[in-house]
Amino acid sequence: MLRMTAGLATAAVTALVPSSCGAGKPVITPKAVTHSELVGRWDGEPRCGSPIFRLRDDYTFSSKDFPVQWDGPEPDSQVTRRSSAGEWHGVNKDPGLPPYLVLSFSGHADIQILHFFLEHGELRIDGTVYADGGDPYAYRCHYKRGSADPEA
Repeated sequence: MLRMTAGLATAAVTALVPSSCGAGKPVITPKAVTHSELVGRWDGEPRCGSPIFRLRDDYTFSSKDFPVQWDGPEPDSQVTRRSSAGEWHGVNKDPGLPPYLVLSFSGHADIQILHFFLEHGELRIDGTVYADGGDPYAYRCHYKRGSADPEA
């Protein structure tokens, strides 16, 4: 299991994030993220159903209503959500990529990869889920740390 050890760098990297409307807008991403910056309760935006996931110090997590799949922008489109637990790890040193978080849900064969970004100098996590079927439609869900205590 990879563990993050480098501090959040004061310098940041600018990356382009793709959007469903063509070229993306610049996003500021951190150079590295520490374990202590991640442990806690992460709250998703109300527009994506207010999901929550809790990252614990022992690299376990639990989630409530976490979006993991979306079938597209049709009027009857469905978001598949998962309330589950599992293990997490952060990746700081993947050549050519900014830091990201990996959630491995217990009892499920898939993983979720979430990217870090900075908004007004605060660490955020992008949990955007892209529609199946080849169209680039995105179900956007960003998270911010609501508490350093995962059980709060």
